[in-house]
Order: sequence, then C-alpha cells, then structure tokens
Amino acid sequence: MLKDFPKDLALVILLTLSCMLFVLIPPLNETPVRVVLGLLLVLFLPGYSLIAALFPGRDDPDGTRAVALRFQGSSIAVVPLLGLALNYTPFGIRLMPILVVLSVFSVSLAVIAYVRGLPEGDRFVVVVGVSSEDF
Repeated sequence: MLKDFPKDLALVILLTLSCMLFVLIPPLNETPVRVVLGLLLVLFLPGYSLIAALFPGRDDPDGTRAVALRFQGSSIAVVPLLGLALNYTPFGIRLMPILVVLSVFSVSLAVIAYVRGLPEGDRFVVVVGVSSEDF
C-alpha cells in the first residue's frame, strides 16, 4: 500500500516533518536549513497539497495552470486565511500554533490527495528536466 504512495506527496510530508524537526530541536533550529524549510512550509507545501487534493487528475486544470496554482497561487491564498483563523483562537499568531496548523493542513491534504488519488499514469506530476518528446 505504501509502495503506491506518490513520490510528490511523500516529499510534501517529508519536508513538512523535517521543518518541524528543524524548528523544534535546539541545535537544528540555529541552522539556515530552518529558514529554507520554513519558507517551503509557508510558501509552497500547503498550496501544493491543496491543489493535489482538489485536482488529483492530469486533465483537471491544464498543465500550465496546475503548475502555477501549485507553485504560488494557492499557498499565498491559504496561509493568510489560516493565520486569520489562528488570530481568533486563544493560541494567537505565534510560532508553535502556526507550525502546527500549517503542518497539519499540509499533511492532511497530502493524505486526502492520496486517498482521492488516481492511478500513477493518470496523476498530474511535475517533471523537471524532461522534454515534451519524452511523453
């Protein structure tokens, strides 16, 4: 079952858990890796997992729009809304609540994308360094 888990969604979960480790563990949270993983968690991973859960298929939005939505549009729209919701909770907008909410959001939507997922050939996958003639 886990052998069929898509590599892109596994990478989203791995990067999210790595960010949590690099923020919470004292020797690791002083490295520049924390900043890189934090930026990924805020600017990319929530949107990628959201679009993967909403549009698991290759044909839902066309390739260019799906890539644009996954790489920038969705996270920029979702993260402020999550922050606004956190503002009205007793936890407020602090590091730990933001880390927990973004991590739970990203991982849960990656799992939802897997559950809703299509067979490997029908899934939308971002391919880097491959020309269109390879398909």
